[in-house]
Amino acid sequence: MEISFIPVTTFFLDISGGELLIIIIVVFLVFGPQKMPEIARKIGRAINEMKKASNDLTREFRQETSGIRDEIRNAQNNVRDEINNVNREITQTRARVARDLSVSPEPDNSEDSATVTKDKTLPESPAESGMAG
Repeated sequence: MEISFIPVTTFFLDISGGELLIIIIVVFLVFGPQKMPEIARKIGRAINEMKKASNDLTREFRQETSGIRDEIRNAQNNVRDEINNVNREITQTRARVARDLSVSPEPDNSEDSATVTKDKTLPESPAESGMAG
């Protein structure tokens, strides 16, 4: 098993560790060691304010969209209820039709019904019907 070395980078504005070190050295040379703590505090405050503004925007966005989200949920529930009603009606109608179609048959006397059916059938050949030419 091979373990590869992954360089540690900061993902703040896509700046890597080496670039951040160069920036710190330049700031140190330009402003001096006395101003570094003050600059770091200002940067920290600015980052905190950006986080707070981002959180405020996120909270406000969620509050504004909660009404729309509730309307969508209500619409989904209404559609679901209507589908359930239609399914229930279809099931009831299907049961009613099946019940109506399954009428109990009259007693069957197979010998009598066969002769009646045979007597009432159409002639099998044209000669039997008198249409032979």
